[in-house]
Amino acid sequence: MITISRQLAKQLRGVFRRMLPRAPSKVDQTVQFVAGEDGLHARLCNRAGAVEFHLAGNSPPESLAVTLDALSACEGTRAQENVSLEACTDGGVIVRWDDRSIPRSIVAEAPPNEAVLPALPTSFATNPSRLLTALRDAMETTEHDSMRYATNCVQLRGNDGRVAATDGGQVLCESGFTFPWEDEVLVLRPSVFASRDLPTDQAVEVGRTEHHIAVRIGPWTFWLLIEKVGRFPNLDNVIPDAATATTRLQLTEDDVRYLLDVVPRLPSEDAANGSLTVDLNGQVALLASGGNNLPITQVVLSNSRRSGEELRWSTDRKFLARALRLGFRELFLHGPESPPVCRDEHRTYIWALLTAEGALAPADNMVSLTSPLATVATSTRQDRLPPPRRHHRDTERTTPPMPRNRIAATLAGSTPEPANGSATPATETTEPHDQSSSFGTVLREAEAVKTSLRDAHAHVGRLIAALKRHRRQSKLVQSTLASLKQLQSLEA
Repeated sequence: MITISRQLAKQLRGVFRRMLPRAPSKVDQTVQFVAGEDGLHARLCNRAGAVEFHLAGNSPPESLAVTLDALSACEGTRAQENVSLEACTDGGVIVRWDDRSIPRSIVAEAPPNEAVLPALPTSFATNPSRLLTALRDAMETTEHDSMRYATNCVQLRGNDGRVAATDGGQVLCESGFTFPWEDEVLVLRPSVFASRDLPTDQAVEVGRTEHHIAVRIGPWTFWLLIEKVGRFPNLDNVIPDAATATTRLQLTEDDVRYLLDVVPRLPSEDAANGSLTVDLNGQVALLASGGNNLPITQVVLSNSRRSGEELRWSTDRKFLARALRLGFRELFLHGPESPPVCRDEHRTYIWALLTAEGALAPADNMVSLTSPLATVATSTRQDRLPPPRRHHRDTERTTPPMPRNRIAATLAGSTPEPANGSATPATETTEPHDQSSSFGTVLREAEAVKTSLRDAHAHVGRLIAALKRHRRQSKLVQSTLASLKQLQSLEA
């Protein structure tokens, strides 16, 4: 008999189901439990890879198999409630557990117990825990099906320790890891790393065999099947250089929180597209339209700022929102149709913009929203864009037309041209005055006025109450005098 907690059964099912292929069979969903002197091993092997969970301890030797459906039936959230698995004489497995002191049991099907794990690598390279997050984010950047390129795979490049992924419309790269190989390896989108049941505060070990990439996180070991046939696009050719940006957008944390709340509720003409215009002309604003002659909705970001040239560009709002959720707060732009570049110490994220012709312009009858002013100024770097290079030309260079999805077109084999006819930035316009200090002064004065008005209001209220009391007393005195006069007339 093998005993586990209901909580562990829930964790096992949650992780194992993410290792299933898109069309799982009964064999793909077989979970094998092996108990022995070194503890308990729970394993799942299928055509998408393999995963093993090891619970240290000392248990009587036992081996049996159940399906994921059996784990789903007995799973729970209480670690103190146990599940026992016991083989039947007729070939099935009796699953018993207590559901809040109520005994429950089922007889589960016993699939073939023949799961064989792939071999472990001879050595592992240790990486920080952020590798787990990088693999999860990369998985969310891939597409389910690929055509010409293996965009349903994640690339693990050994020479610079880079994790990269793309779906043709967006690119996400994160470097700074250590992989024990020098070439580039492709693995099918590892959705298992998006599971919430994996530890996020432990080191991640990575190794390689002939057919698999092994990833070890605490008690979990994963074998990811290597894609040896597919071709991955050269992402270095589609990522613009942030140093040559002509415009830079700096967003504050207050505005980002406001945007993530407002953007999903802004009107849209196309629900599948969700286009949004970012207007960097004088102020930082977003424009959205619901069509059908409805007024444009404008969202002004009070705390964010633009550096460099004025610009107006159109984007799919889901990519902008994803950049913000990934934690990026600076966008480097090279033109109205060149992919925005988001970059931090280890990561780079870009996405394809929509055509410049579809960008909205401010109108007279707009519905205007404004983000609240930050009470404490957000500290942002005030680095200026690099100075422009001078070009001595007699004729102006004509900008070639660009496709709607510039990233996808480049991945298909075209070479990206500079967005504005030159890879060098234009002269930076005068930056808007930094009003962070004046905002604090004005806010303090406004609060002082508010306090004064509140005190005056309370004082006026007390005066009105006193006047009302005086009026009632005057009426009472007048009534008393009138009664006395009547009495005097009667006595006379």
